[in-house]
Amino acid sequence: MNDRFRAVVQKEFIHVRRDRRTLALIILMPVIQLILYGYGINTDVKHLSMAVYDEDQSPLSRQLVESFVQSAYFDVTLNVHSEKELRAALDLGRVKAALHIPPGFAKDALGNRGSKVQMLIDGTDSNPANTALNTSQSIVASFIQSQRLAELVVSPIDFRPRLWYNPDLKSSFFMIPGLVGLLLQLLVPMITSTALVREKERGNVEQLLVTPIRPYELIFGKMVPYVLIGLFIAVLIIAGAWGLFHVPIRGSFVFLMIATFIFLLVCLGIGLLASTIAENQQQAAQIVMMLAPPSILLSGFIFPRETMPWPIYYLGQLIPLTYFLKIIRGIVLKGLGPFDLWDQMVPLILIAVAVMTLSVSRFKKRLT
Repeated sequence: MNDRFRAVVQKEFIHVRRDRRTLALIILMPVIQLILYGYGINTDVKHLSMAVYDEDQSPLSRQLVESFVQSAYFDVTLNVHSEKELRAALDLGRVKAALHIPPGFAKDALGNRGSKVQMLIDGTDSNPANTALNTSQSIVASFIQSQRLAELVVSPIDFRPRLWYNPDLKSSFFMIPGLVGLLLQLLVPMITSTALVREKERGNVEQLLVTPIRPYELIFGKMVPYVLIGLFIAVLIIAGAWGLFHVPIRGSFVFLMIATFIFLLVCLGIGLLASTIAENQQQAAQIVMMLAPPSILLSGFIFPRETMPWPIYYLGQLIPLTYFLKIIRGIVLKGLGPFDLWDQMVPLILIAVAVMTLSVSRFKKRLT
């Protein structure tokens, strides 16, 4: 690290000046968000993705599966052929619930021997987990009645639902890991953009450009402090989650920090990009805050994305927090590793590269 780069790293930054864009943002932002969230948010938890492992393959077992589908609370999105596949689907977050019907199900149910049917439920998100637990029991009870099996002394189906990852359904286990990503996406771009705009307003950037400092040294030197700030915020929240709320960290802490660093690059890119668009600090703050409601409501931070209409669902895939939430919850609550989460890491890396490339190129263009 040369002296010029070290000098830039030690500095503090922020942003620029006013324009008519501020008025446009104030008027358009509430209207766009009202339309977007009015159609996109649905608190009724339905159409939960479910995997089915039907070893019996009898008419009665197929009717049981159909009962789940007809309820509209479950959608069979995956049929598997082994318990390993069933568990993997739940581990990787491909489904919220997994139904296992053993061989001889119909024979045991009709023969008064009690057939054991198991429903595995992903308990990381307490809201859909509660819905899955309660509705699955009601569906099975209704199925017993419809098949006229209720008069048997012994229950014809021994239904045993289990909650994985969060058996006590503590909402803190679900919410607090997500707070790491949410706070990073709100705080880091805000700090970065306002700092860079403030320096531009004060004329410090122009003064730096007449020094021997090269543009790339100025850009990346300004980013280093905010990477460290972001990592400190992440560690602080994780430590608080573990110490105060007893949220377990079941996966690799090193992998968690690597994933957090990649997400920080996205956040820094957003802040840098906002600084190239805004003319003053107020505009920079408004641009960053415009991303907050979509990140909270469309990423899966609060509401399950499966309940959203498909245009809103796919729009959520453009939000970096969508991928980071699955990564951090997978590491913290499920103990997943890089090979388990590669399908979330790859899009996050691509977004980081795209946002950083665009923001650095725009910032460099403004400098020159």
